[in-house]
Amino acid sequence: MIIAILASLAAAAPQDTVVLTLDDAVVRALGHNPALLAERAAARGKAQLPREASRAFLPSIRAEVQGVRTTDPVAVFGLKLRQGVFAGSDLALDALNSPAAFGGFTSMAVAELPLFAPEGLFGYAAARQAAGAAAAGAERAGGGTAFMVTRAYLEAQLAGRRLGALDTALAAARAHVRQAEALHAQGMVTGLDARLAGLHAADIEVRRLAAGAEAENALSRLRAMLALPEGTPLALTDSLTVEQPVQCGDTGGCTVEKRGDLRALTAALEAADLGRKSAWAAQFPQLGAFGALSYHGHDAPWSDGSGDWTVGVALRWNVFPALGGVAAVRRATAEREAAQARLEAARRQADVDVLESERWLRAARAGAAVAARADREARVALEQAQARYRTGTSPITELLDVQAAATNATVNFFTARRDLLIAQAALEFAYGVHDQ
Repeated sequence: MIIAILASLAAAAPQDTVVLTLDDAVVRALGHNPALLAERAAARGKAQLPREASRAFLPSIRAEVQGVRTTDPVAVFGLKLRQGVFAGSDLALDALNSPAAFGGFTSMAVAELPLFAPEGLFGYAAARQAAGAAAAGAERAGGGTAFMVTRAYLEAQLAGRRLGALDTALAAARAHVRQAEALHAQGMVTGLDARLAGLHAADIEVRRLAAGAEAENALSRLRAMLALPEGTPLALTDSLTVEQPVQCGDTGGCTVEKRGDLRALTAALEAADLGRKSAWAAQFPQLGAFGALSYHGHDAPWSDGSGDWTVGVALRWNVFPALGGVAAVRRATAEREAAQARLEAARRQADVDVLESERWLRAARAGAAVAARADREARVALEQAQARYRTGTSPITELLDVQAAATNATVNFFTARRDLLIAQAALEFAYGVHDQ
C-alpha cells in the first residue's frame, strides 16, 4: 500500500522544465536521436569489414580436436601409426583386411599465411572504402538530424507565437464585446455591434483551440526527436526574432564537397572500382604457406600417444571456373558504372539543392522585411480604428476588420521569421555544414 502511494505521488510530481536554446536542441539530438543512433551503429558495423577482409595478408590459426572409432582398414592402420602403437601383429593379413574396431583422438593446430593473394588484397581495399562510405553516410544523417531538429524547434516556436497572437486577439475581441455592450447601454450604438463582436470572438476562439492543439503537437514532435519523454515541459529560449549566425551566405565560403552523401558515394565508387579489380585478380593463382602441429592420443585427446608437424607451401589456381569468372568481372564492371552514375546524379542534385536554398533564402529575407513593415503598420492602424470606434466616427465592422488584419499581420510576421531561419538552415544542410 505504501509503495503504491509513493508511486502515485512520484507520478503526480511535476517534471523539471528542460530549457533549450536551438544549439542545445541540436546537440542533444546528435547524441540521443534514435534514428541517428541506428545509423551510427550500422556504420560501426560496416567499419569491421576491413578486419573481416584482413585474411588476405594476415595469418590465421585454427585449432580442432576430433575423436573417432572405426573398423575402416585404412583408418585403423593410420590411427595406430599416428598414435605410435603399430605392432608387428598388425601386419597380418586378417588384421589388415578385417581389423577390430579402433579409435582415438587427434588434436591439431593449423596456421595459414597468404603470400600472394591479389584478389584478397583488392577485396581488403574495397572493404575499407565501403566502411568509409558507411561512416560518411552516418555523418550525412547527422546533418539531416540537425536540420530536422532546427525546423521542429522553429515550428514549435511559431506554433507558440501563433497561439499567443490568437490569445491577444481573443482578449481584444472580448473587450470589443464589452465596449459595444457599454455603448449600446448608453444608446450610442445598436445591439448589432455587440453581436458582431461576439461572432468575431467566437471565430477567434475556434482558431485558438486548433492553434493550441498544434502547439502541443509541435512540442511532441520536438520531444520525440530529442528522445525526451512525452509531457516533459520545454522552455524554448531562442526567439524567432533573434538573428541566427549564417555560416553559408552571400560571402560564400561553403562547398558541397562537405556533404556526407557525396563523400559516401565517392567512397562507394572507389569500392566498386576495387571490387572490379578483385574480380579480375580472382583469375590469377594464389600462393600461401601453412603449418600444422598434431597430437594423436588413444584414450583421451592428450593421453599417451605421439605427435607430428607439417609445413608447406601451396599454389592454388582455379584455371577455368566455367563462366563464373567472366560473370564476376562483368557484374563488378556494371556495379562500378552504376556507382559512377549515382555519384554524378548526386552531384547534380547537390548543385540544385544549393541553388534552390539560395533562392529560398533571398525570398525569405525579402518576405521577412515586408512582413515586419506590415506588422508595424497593422499596429498603428489598430490604434486608429479603436480611437475611431470610441468616438463613434466608424462602425464596429471597421474595428473588427482591422483587428483581424492586425492579428494576421502578427502571425505572418512570425511565419516569415520562421521561414527565414529555416531557409538559412536549409542552405547549410545543402552545403553539408553539419555533416560531421
